[in-house]
Amino acid sequence: MPVKTLTNKLKSFFKNLYFLCFLNGVLLTSLFYFFTESKYETELFKIIAGKIKTQLTENYSKTDFALKAMHTSYELQEKRYLMFGNQQLEGVKANFFHPSTVDLMTGNGACGSYSTVLARILKSNDMPVKIGQMKVKGVYGVHMFIETKTENGWIVLDPMFDLAFKKPDGTIAGFNDLNTNWGYYKQQLPNDYNTAYSYEGVRYTNWDKIPGITTSIKSMLNIVLGKEKADLISIRPYLLRIYNKLAWITFFIWAFIFYSTVKKLRKKYKRPVLKIVGTVENEKRTNTG
Repeated sequence: MPVKTLTNKLKSFFKNLYFLCFLNGVLLTSLFYFFTESKYETELFKIIAGKIKTQLTENYSKTDFALKAMHTSYELQEKRYLMFGNQQLEGVKANFFHPSTVDLMTGNGACGSYSTVLARILKSNDMPVKIGQMKVKGVYGVHMFIETKTENGWIVLDPMFDLAFKKPDGTIAGFNDLNTNWGYYKQQLPNDYNTAYSYEGVRYTNWDKIPGITTSIKSMLNIVLGKEKADLISIRPYLLRIYNKLAWITFFIWAFIFYSTVKKLRKKYKRPVLKIVGTVENEKRTNTG
């Protein structure tokens, strides 16, 4: 079959009114599913954040909440990781969508799961979050941790080890503190800590993930924002609510398909007014003749 003929048949098929109606049904069903899952996921983390607030003093600070959130995340994940760690879950939900609830339930993504859960809890309390991909022996992404902004600026939290580093003045250290004075801070490490994780460098977004696309975006950001600010952009926290993003994408696709369907229906079942009037006039002339 010639390519042109096949293309025309495909166009005809996708413009078919019955197919458009079927597609509307599929998209609306998907939209309902994504919205329901998004709502359920959001409510879970809101409940966790709310529970944390009840365990703090009345005038708690953002740092107090962040530290309690880290402890809670660790407690939630530790036993689950012992059960599910290094186990491969099968299925579309776990392997394709992989929502935050999978990390909350299993913790089998190790530091990635711990960081995801903590990030969702912090964002439920409207706290800015960055997910850091640590550089270990020259390789980025070997270990992941969280940075969040408090009244004392950005601080580092490592939920997998339930670890936050204290500066000499008692406040919580940020990445620059750890990077420039690791000799001091490594004295605070727990016994089970991997000493290779020495904060030698950090990457907040893997701009090399899709060569030609993400690399081009990064180049434009370097020009618009400057390389220093562009390097601090952390994309991953915005992608944690996967069902929410899928719901919006599905909604816009459905809106376009719905518009096309209505347009097709109007064209098929609504005769133009002038044509109807013209037909009536012709009938009158025929009858009077």
